[in-house]
Amino acid sequence: MSQTAIFDYVIGGAGSAGCVLARRLADAGHTVLLIEAGPSDNSWIIRMPAGLRSIFRPTSKYNYWFQTEPQRHLNDRRITQPRGRVLGGSSSINGMTWLRGHPLDYERWVKEGATGWGWENCLPYFRKIERSEVKSEYRGAEGFIRAQRQERLSPLNQAFLAAGQQAGYPLTEDVNGYQQEGVSRFEMSVDRGIRNSASYGYLHSRPDDDRLTVWTDSTLRRINFVGSRATGFNVKRHGELVNVVARKETLLCAGVFGSPQLLMLSGIGPGEHLSERGVDSRVNLRGVGSNLQDHLECHIQIETREPVSLNRELQLHRMLIAGVQWFGCKTGVAAVNQCHVGAFLKSAPNIPHPDIQFHFFPVFFNKDWTPTRHTNGYRIGVGPMRPTSRGQVRLRSGRADDPVLIDPNYLATEEDWRVMREAVRLGLLFSSQPAFRRYHFREDMPGVDITDVERLDEFIREDAASAYHPCGTCRMGSGNDPMTVVDADLKVLGVDGLRVIDASVMPSVPSANINAATIMLAERASDLVLGKKPLSPVALEFHS
Repeated sequence: MSQTAIFDYVIGGAGSAGCVLARRLADAGHTVLLIEAGPSDNSWIIRMPAGLRSIFRPTSKYNYWFQTEPQRHLNDRRITQPRGRVLGGSSSINGMTWLRGHPLDYERWVKEGATGWGWENCLPYFRKIERSEVKSEYRGAEGFIRAQRQERLSPLNQAFLAAGQQAGYPLTEDVNGYQQEGVSRFEMSVDRGIRNSASYGYLHSRPDDDRLTVWTDSTLRRINFVGSRATGFNVKRHGELVNVVARKETLLCAGVFGSPQLLMLSGIGPGEHLSERGVDSRVNLRGVGSNLQDHLECHIQIETREPVSLNRELQLHRMLIAGVQWFGCKTGVAAVNQCHVGAFLKSAPNIPHPDIQFHFFPVFFNKDWTPTRHTNGYRIGVGPMRPTSRGQVRLRSGRADDPVLIDPNYLATEEDWRVMREAVRLGLLFSSQPAFRRYHFREDMPGVDITDVERLDEFIREDAASAYHPCGTCRMGSGNDPMTVVDADLKVLGVDGLRVIDASVMPSVPSANINAATIMLAERASDLVLGKKPLSPVALEFHS
């Protein structure tokens, strides 16, 4: 016998977007239920920024660790797709790199049918969500997410910034402000030595609220309907089935893989596919699960004989010191993430804004991203930011317990190949500059003559991996586009009382890491749900 629980709003998924909505709706005086499949985030492994690598393992209870279908353009390899299975979602397991993307990304959203989501509409919400140390009209100072820079850069980080300028690129003072293009310091979502996830910022920073109920270890099974109206979710909790009822609206925030899965399990999606999986079709929406996009990156890795990389911190006595510093004072090397500098570059002069991103890590890694104890060096992750390849998510079966089929269809277009090749070339250009000369002992990757295109392509096919920025599977758009899933208010077409609010609604992937954009999207969505007038547009110039 199913139980019943009733709230004003029911939110399925406590990731970056769900945590934002829960806070804003509860603060507005409504009763809210926030449902998360994973456990609480109350663990030092999550709170400590340096604990990142412990979470990025197949055995972690905080990580879904999805695998793609074999990728035909990547030697039929399956590519890992880690997603957060914990309060805070992927913001509780990500690399904490805080980037907005480029203003023209949001202008592109409008052209793709997302009316009201242009740069001047999104900028006020980017400012609202953050507490940045950068004092600028482009930045926010009072939000729930602390965005800070690592001011005391290591020798390798300093060498990267110098090398980029020696290669002819400008130094950008604030990559989240006026100018993205160039080499720059990257900000991290860390607050006084603690990972500033969406759950840490939007939930734990406030006292317990009687209006907000959080269920962890609770799995969404289906969306419930009365006629054409969504009325809540069927949830498995402590081995029992519970029907949770939303008096006002049902909000689906289960992420780029979970949201299309639950829509399709509930009969909303491509009718022919649902029929093949034994699911009765309620609304034939072709776009559900389509339009999957992700950032792919390759890696340049150089070994150095200088003891200047973070690998030296794996010595036992240094790890003990780092633990004492963090547990005692939330300071030291464990109190920050690992990516403090990077670059945004153009693959060709006629590109309207940067389409290549570099993440720089002053660490030498094994193939599985495990730092080595005895080898020093650095790694540059390089890749296209606006892929033209499109993939899809499909049901494996009609059972909620079965993971979805994920096919990003990486490098399916010649344009994506062109940009990836150029990204590798530019990464090696950086590594060959005078600033890195004293640190260059051996090129570990690519380790091949990249002037030989066949050898370069084979390296890409064997090395390329996800940068973990999937989005787009419930795309926002106009009613004239047959692939649209939600309208500009994020309401699911063809049903009442149901919205999707997470990275799956992005029409196209922003040109940067996407966590900041997801939180921004949810902040603006909370005003739409509450029927509030959105924040006034802010028109500031930007460099393209």
